Amino acid sequence: MRVVAEAKRIYGKTLDVYLCILTKDGGVGVRDIWRELGFSSPSLAQYHVNKLLDLRLIEADFDGKYIVNDQESIEALRSFLLLRGMLIPRLTIYSALLLGLMVSYVSLWPWRGDFRDLATLFIGLFSAAAFLFEAVKQYRGLTFMKREP
Repeated sequence: MRVVAEAKRIYGKTLDVYLCILTKDGGVGVRDIWRELGFSSPSLAQYHVNKLLDLRLIEADFDGKYIVNDQESIEALRSFLLLRGMLIPRLTIYSALLLGLMVSYVSLWPWRGDFRDLATLFIGLFSAAAFLFEAVKQYRGLTFMKREP
């Protein structure tokens, strides 16, 4: 059974620490977090790591480094894909798929410029733009979540 942590319980610097651990390959130590996020001391990084450990969002591996617990997740990050250490909104993939379909339609289908071609082009481009617009809003929402309530 997969338990989902409440998004309201993690924000600000704690969310920064979680995203830092999430986007790194392998484990991350407290000093790595301290240096990367520019905290004033390693103990501040340890404080936020302890909060994440209490929520069971991360766990320590055998080397003492911290990794993300696959059994737990934050609800707000379910609409993102983790690709090579980057969080990418899923809607970006849908937009790219629609744009690929539109390019193949225009290049492979004999273009006559009639109502069907124009309607298909309009609907495809409008849908791709809508997906991309929502993806940008989602990505900006990540930085908005980092602010304390």
